Amino acid sequence: MEFSWKIYATAVLVNWFWIMIMFLAQQFDKSLPEQHSIILGTNQKFLYMQDFWTMTWGDVVGISLIWGAFLHLAIYRFEFRHWIVFTALTVLFMTGFAVMCFGKNHKPDMGYPYVGKISWNGILHLPYFGAGVSASIFCVWLIAFPGIVLLVFLSGSVFYLVCFYLEIQSGNFEPLRKS
Repeated sequence: MEFSWKIYATAVLVNWFWIMIMFLAQQFDKSLPEQHSIILGTNQKFLYMQDFWTMTWGDVVGISLIWGAFLHLAIYRFEFRHWIVFTALTVLFMTGFAVMCFGKNHKPDMGYPYVGKISWNGILHLPYFGAGVSASIFCVWLIAFPGIVLLVFLSGSVFYLVCFYLEIQSGNFEPLRKS
């Protein structure tokens, strides 16, 4: 599979565009509590996109690299059956993420600001999350030989996993702790 800067740039720009749409949805949502305000009944802060390692550096750099690799696969290797599986996995991961975030121990944030409530940012993040996980799975499944596309995917994966680790270390992914 030949690497194309045009394909890679397209994937990065579409990813950045979707991140910007999610950010704007957060910024214009007046129903969200203030950033870093204390969540009622806890001593935990209410977090926005820009507070998360995974939603800033992880998505902008790591997921952009993963989408760059995936788009090469979609163009050069995908058949109709792959799109069916990709769509099913995307819906599955969207559903799983929503169930987790609607859970009673999920700490409210810009996507799920109150128990049982999803914001526009959260709605926009669901397909982003589901498709991103599905794209990663397909990269593992279909990148059959070493090359630039594999290197791009592995770089994005490692970068995102470092951001995920930093997220855990920072306490951003802690469950809701009632005080």
